Amino acid sequence: MTSAGFVIVSILTLNIWGLPGKLTLLKKERIQGICNELKRASANPEGWDAVMLQEVWLKEDRKTLARCGYRESVDLNANLKLVDSGLMFLSKHRLKNARRLTYPRIPIAPGVAEEGEALVRKSANSVEMNHPEAGTIVLANTHLVSYYAEGEEDKYQSTRRSQFRKFAQWIKKLAAEKPLIIGGDWNFGPQNQELWSEKTRLFSDFIVSKESEKETTLSSDNSFQEEDQDRVDHVFASNHFESVDGRLAMHDPIEAQGKLVNLSDHFGWTETFSLPRR
Repeated sequence: MTSAGFVIVSILTLNIWGLPGKLTLLKKERIQGICNELKRASANPEGWDAVMLQEVWLKEDRKTLARCGYRESVDLNANLKLVDSGLMFLSKHRLKNARRLTYPRIPIAPGVAEEGEALVRKSANSVEMNHPEAGTIVLANTHLVSYYAEGEEDKYQSTRRSQFRKFAQWIKKLAAEKPLIIGGDWNFGPQNQELWSEKTRLFSDFIVSKESEKETTLSSDNSFQEEDQDRVDHVFASNHFESVDGRLAMHDPIEAQGKLVNLSDHFGWTETFSLPRR
């Protein structure tokens, strides 16, 4: 979409809660609901230009979501593994030069059966989106290690910090001077001041809407959440862009098996930016 010499670019990030088997609830119905939303957005000229997804663990779900209206899809998951990075891109525009950063494997420890962190390969993916009006825009999507507390202690805080630092170093080198949009489920937000200061330091000139400070994507309004938590789902852009808008997305419930449920245990987050027309 263009306006007075500027291009409008809109990005969605969503953790779909795509765990296999009995580890999730109503996944088939939720995936179909997400697909329906993606079809509407892909057909709308003002719909999301690109979508970053996390926890698309299963091959069957990646195949389904790749057929939900968007022209391009990229996932760098290892098809021989039951679960891998769970990351996926969808785009209205051509995608090329996909890259993957795989974080060091987390040692198997007590509680892994419940947590599952050592069973997956937490990663970061990047692609170049060839926007017809703006040129090349680099997109980066990551899902950092989740929060599992032992009392008041976040036992993966140092691991998450290490992953985030590797992500920042990797994507800034890869993107170089190109316009860059980063996002995903970082499993931390402004309430985690220690890690938020890392974000401020490593991406000091990146922009986001003021609205993002007021919302949480882990909300008690969600049928799968009991209380409000930090906003862990993010979309930031390099200083090539200007902020236009930011808001919650994918938050309306659907009817499944006779009850109203949300599409995921996360709400999605969308950011809209402007960029000078090429």
